[in-house]
Amino acid sequence: MENTGTDGRIEELRRRVDEVDLELIRILNERARIVQEIIAIKGEARKPLFDPRREEEILRRVAEQNEGPIYDTSMREIFELILHRIRDLEVQREEFR
Repeated sequence: MENTGTDGRIEELRRRVDEVDLELIRILNERARIVQEIIAIKGEARKPLFDPRREEEILRRVAEQNEGPIYDTSMREIFELILHRIRDLEVQREEFR
């Protein structure tokens, strides 16, 4: 009987993880669309697309606002990957023009 309760609790937690995953997907795509808008505006204004100071500011803020349990350094690495992959989107877009 005890195993049934454990299995049910695990399944409930897995459903919650699945919901969070879907929300992460939605939010990451929303972030990418916003960045694409910024890039379009910068392109029209002939401003540099990449701003290393802005990226470092984002990464610093991510570590400062992180409450765990993910380590600050790990959270920073996750966001570095997000930033680079979203930037890759723009590179791919330019290749298809």
